[in-house]
Amino acid sequence: MKKFLPRAEGTLSHSPLKIFYFTSMDLPSPKAHALQIIETSTALAHVGVKVCLIVSSIKGRPEEIWEGYGLAFPHDGVEIIPLAKKRQALPIMISRKAHLAYTRSTRWARFLLNSKWLHFTPVVFETHRKFLYHRRDPETGLGRAKVKEITRLETIFNRAEGVVCGHGSTWERLRARGVKTLLLWYGWTRGNMKSQGPSWKVGYAGYKEKDLLLKAVELVPGLELHLFGSPQEKEAVVGKSRAIFHLFMPHRELMESLSQTGVMVSLDEGLKIADYLSLGGAVVVPNLPSTREITGKGAAYFAFGSPDSLAGALKKLKENPCLFHALKKASERRSERYSWTYKALKLKEFLEEVSTEGVRGVLPCPAASIGHP
Repeated sequence: MKKFLPRAEGTLSHSPLKIFYFTSMDLPSPKAHALQIIETSTALAHVGVKVCLIVSSIKGRPEEIWEGYGLAFPHDGVEIIPLAKKRQALPIMISRKAHLAYTRSTRWARFLLNSKWLHFTPVVFETHRKFLYHRRDPETGLGRAKVKEITRLETIFNRAEGVVCGHGSTWERLRARGVKTLLLWYGWTRGNMKSQGPSWKVGYAGYKEKDLLLKAVELVPGLELHLFGSPQEKEAVVGKSRAIFHLFMPHRELMESLSQTGVMVSLDEGLKIADYLSLGGAVVVPNLPSTREITGKGAAYFAFGSPDSLAGALKKLKENPCLFHALKKASERRSERYSWTYKALKLKEFLEEVSTEGVRGVLPCPAASIGHP
């Protein structure tokens, strides 16, 4: 039986939900997770939640930073607070009577949980781990968590008032334990831009893991591959196809450039798949539990890490117009189910429930005895 302490002064019945969203990012940031944090904050503000976004530092005006992501800064709903040190957060939280603390950072989560005896504010942790602990899909053999990392995550899962999960495998396991949890997949970018390119024009939002993709393209004549994030702009002949390398660009420009392609490839799971679906591209992804969960039947699949299998998927799309257009329509249908408005309303409802229930016991809980999953 969970024991709750009385809430501090200030309740949801008297004021809109006010959350402190703790991050360790510097703004502006080129990282994919920064886009998700900014989109989440903006979407929550649009449904009436007051968001205090905690960042490490900020350079420039919020309006300009948000514009780089293709968004308008919600002045009435989002306040940005740069903090150089974690301990500076506590007096701000207490003085502004935060209803709830929210974070996807394990460091922030542990700090907030350990200092709960001072701020008495419910803590909600967002995790994008698979099967509780993994950064990447366990089937690939990549991203397996270390014992110390598992222990830290278990401590957070045991002590947080709520956990928001980006993957069903973690949501199912936490729910079975009786943890208050919400399954909420990646937010879709959702804009007016739509994929306009032909089936032979392939886009890839990445650069570091390009070798496998280049090997696959070499096996399929007549492709035009566009890679984004290169240190220099250049073109290269790849077999009887060609590759065009584009410099890193802000997210809004990236989406505009991607919309000029028809087929969009991801070499593992990740946020880029959400962008591809929202553009209505014919999406090609590795056949993994984490990718199947996001794309469903709205993608062409290939064997993870296999250039031959990827080449086969690209060749099918190039030579089969019916399959190409069917996948584009499937992407649009899939993305419509996960708009930012949908995500914000579900998250708001969950956070209100957590805030109303209050804070669990503030004494540190010993971590469970754990080994590798």
